[in-house]
Amino acid sequence: MKRMDSQQKYDILTKIVEISSSASQINERLTQTAHYLCVKDLAPTIAFYLLQRRGRRLILRIAADSGGSLQLPAPPYSYKLPLPDDPLCKPLTTMLPNSLDPDILHADDLFRTLRPHGWSLPLADENQAYGTMVLLNPTPFAIDNDTILFLQIICRQITLALRSSILKNRAQQKVRRLKFLHQIGAQLNASKDVQSVFSQLPNSALTFFSHSASILHVFASDQSPAKSIDQGFSNAKQRELVLQVSRSQANRAKFSSHPLVIDKTSSLPLSTVYQHFFSQFCAHIILPLHSQNRMVGTLEFFLADKPQSRDLLPLEKEDLELLEILAVHMAATLERTQAQDQLSSANQASLLRTRQLTLSHQMKNALLTADTPKETIRLTLGALVSNEGFTCSPALYLKFQEDKNSWQALHYATAPDQAPTAPDNVKERNHLKTLTNHLLEASAQVPQEIIKVVAELKLPKLDTAPSRFQQAVAGKKPIIIPTDFVTVLHPKLKSLLPGQKSVVIPISSQDQLKGLILANADHINMQDLSYITLFTDAAALALDNTQLYQRLQNSLASLNNAQSRLAQSEKLMALGEMATSIAHEIKNPLVSIGGFARRLHKKIPDQSREKTYSQIITKEIERLEEIVNNVLSFSRPESKRFEPCDLNLLIKETIALFSRELKNQEINLKTQLTPEMRVIECDGNQLKQVLINLINNSIQAMSGTPTDDRQILVRTSCYCDLKEQNERALVEIEDNGNGIQKQFIHDIFNPFFTTKHEGTGLGLPICHRIILNHHGDIRIQNREGKGVKVSISLPFNHKIQPRPTI
Repeated sequence: MKRMDSQQKYDILTKIVEISSSASQINERLTQTAHYLCVKDLAPTIAFYLLQRRGRRLILRIAADSGGSLQLPAPPYSYKLPLPDDPLCKPLTTMLPNSLDPDILHADDLFRTLRPHGWSLPLADENQAYGTMVLLNPTPFAIDNDTILFLQIICRQITLALRSSILKNRAQQKVRRLKFLHQIGAQLNASKDVQSVFSQLPNSALTFFSHSASILHVFASDQSPAKSIDQGFSNAKQRELVLQVSRSQANRAKFSSHPLVIDKTSSLPLSTVYQHFFSQFCAHIILPLHSQNRMVGTLEFFLADKPQSRDLLPLEKEDLELLEILAVHMAATLERTQAQDQLSSANQASLLRTRQLTLSHQMKNALLTADTPKETIRLTLGALVSNEGFTCSPALYLKFQEDKNSWQALHYATAPDQAPTAPDNVKERNHLKTLTNHLLEASAQVPQEIIKVVAELKLPKLDTAPSRFQQAVAGKKPIIIPTDFVTVLHPKLKSLLPGQKSVVIPISSQDQLKGLILANADHINMQDLSYITLFTDAAALALDNTQLYQRLQNSLASLNNAQSRLAQSEKLMALGEMATSIAHEIKNPLVSIGGFARRLHKKIPDQSREKTYSQIITKEIERLEEIVNNVLSFSRPESKRFEPCDLNLLIKETIALFSRELKNQEINLKTQLTPEMRVIECDGNQLKQVLINLINNSIQAMSGTPTDDRQILVRTSCYCDLKEQNERALVEIEDNGNGIQKQFIHDIFNPFFTTKHEGTGLGLPICHRIILNHHGDIRIQNREGKGVKVSISLPFNHKIQPRPTI
């Protein structure tokens, strides 16, 4: 370096001030400065090394050479900041010029193995360092103190230019950020959803968003992820990797109110998934979105491992402030859109509930029109499966059969194809009929193959059912459970109840489980379930009403029948009293007539014609006497004295009376008398009369049957009557005769009713009266054309006196 006088220094300094103060870009000003200083022979080569990447890189920015032919390092982006004791970098920490010595080498030397002689001067002010100005020469050269002072003044002027450029860039960056925030705020305020604004973030002029992938997690009210939106991923594998990283930091993000920045230099413990993550990305930024002290979501950025992204790290205060403001805007918009969605959903739900309540009311009115339990169940199933109702199609009704101790499938319904027409004020009654028919169609239009499956479907008692299903039934309220807990009860249920969820609806009556409805629940929620509960409760009440109505109808029919029988009994009583009176008046003269007729019959010669006439008169008198005796026997007060009697022995004695008649008519009479039969308390003579009448009726019923197939079976046994709560004796007399014609079966116990030409019509009424007097029961099991079985049940002991005869 040649020595300069004061004028030359002044001229050089004036030119440097002119160049550094110009409006040109900083690179152009540095280039002009370097060339000018080379021309003024301050050094053969002059270079400017500037700190870049947030002060972590020292990069060759500008170099000028006036013939020194020095090899400068390249490329500029390949060097990290060397150690502070490197002579080239030492001025950054000491703020003093430092000479360069080719003999001092360093592994991280900016010049690699070729280091020239020269001086390194700091470009710095009171606040920070910006780089170094380096004077290079192939040979050693020295600089005196005056020259060093002069060069420091030049460095100071260059520093002012660098500082001015940096401040200008920061101001421009701040303006861009403000514009970005204004743009984002306007878009968020005008947008109906966050997704449209989120998709425009990569289009921002800010480098921060241009080279990153991002994910927006929107949380539900319980801070669980409701939905996620992502963008910027190059492939599905990369996206899956980022999702794993996001999930690993989910809990940490929930407890943070400020942006979280995770990069390779983070001191926080990181999961193993980050090892793969940092091979593609250089940072993970998480923005917790808080609104009104509630976390509504997270916005996450994943900066690609590129120079533009790496230059952003570590984030400065302005960057974090920008992210926090963005988070506030996004959170407010999320809160607003969620409130709008909730309001819209509430309006739609309100309309749906109003519609459901209206339909539910109409369907309840339809239930009131049902006359039978079957129709009530069909209307209930129709309302459940209807698209206008609860959309629980298909549905199956099961009823518990107590006699079979199992559950029987009775009805199956699917949604009808067409909806009923809307009602109007004029035709409201017609609409109710239309709605009723529409609901009944749901269980009427079922394919035959399904009807066959339903008819064969029987379930055992629910003791072996899954506990989840038993709990649903025990609750006595509709409940939604997975379909697998239902279909496990029977293989055929899988074809009848498709879907993932099923609703179990117990149908109870007076706290007793009477039936079950199993229906698809894929399209209903818990609020729908509350309406279903109200409706099925009404259905259960309607079912009780129809059953009560049926019982009332049956009771009314029984009452009318009893009234009719009472009137008939009164007529028969009057007729009986009259017949008894007539029989008493007729008996005395009839005895005289019979006696004289028999005496005359004995005196008439056998070969005379008069003998035949007298025989006919005698037989007819005997028949009249039998009728009179039967009438008097029927009206005579019954015996009130019961004595111990061997029922099997009484039957054998009675059968012995018919031995000759049975043999003559070729009738095979068999007995099955139980040896466990105890002695019963009865009137033996009256019971014998009952047995005689019944066996005699069986013999007479054999008149029209072939002689080789005439059979009568007399059987005795013991059983326990649960209703009367006592042990009873049972006598059964069964024949294979012609039976009783169907139109006569209800009159066989009426006095004077007979289908025989010679009968009095008092045999079975007398038997019925005797059995009732013994507190027993007599039943007729008729098989028209195949025979009759008469069953008589009698108590072994009598705790009360016999019934008085009316």
